[in-house]
Amino acid sequence: MCHVGFYNKRGENLEITIVQGEIKYLDDCLEALMNSELASIYIPDEKVARNHLIEAFERKEMYLALDREGKCIGYITFVLNGMFYNFPYVCNISVKENFRMQGIGKRLLEFFEDIGFIHFDKVFLLVNSFNKRAKKLYESIGYKQVGVIDDLYKDGISEYMMMKVKSS
Repeated sequence: MCHVGFYNKRGENLEITIVQGEIKYLDDCLEALMNSELASIYIPDEKVARNHLIEAFERKEMYLALDREGKCIGYITFVLNGMFYNFPYVCNISVKENFRMQGIGKRLLEFFEDIGFIHFDKVFLLVNSFNKRAKKLYESIGYKQVGVIDDLYKDGISEYMMMKVKSS
């Protein structure tokens, strides 16, 4: 468990707690995912999205951002040996629509990095070519584009491979 207090862009004091995912929050995670551009392009079928999330819960790869009242407002899924079977890799990150642009996704990424950098000197994620806002966020916190994979999940959409190196 990780408790984080911070100020969002509007100067509001926010507090979240990041915890290992519990299946009882499945519907909250599904809401965050299905109301995203990613889902509208890649996973328009809610049943498929639900199954992906259930798998992440079962594999213990799901971490949740809970607000002060214990409500799930976002999540991150990652695998410690997911990139090239050797480096931490973010599989998915999503924040509920009314909580976006408040720093919650950034805090979830910091949580991932804190865990990933314990045993590894590099962490990875993919971001698709249509998600310019996310790519800008990743670059602002130290991720560098190290590759491009065209048409990986869908024709006409590129995936940018992003890497962050642990600072010494």
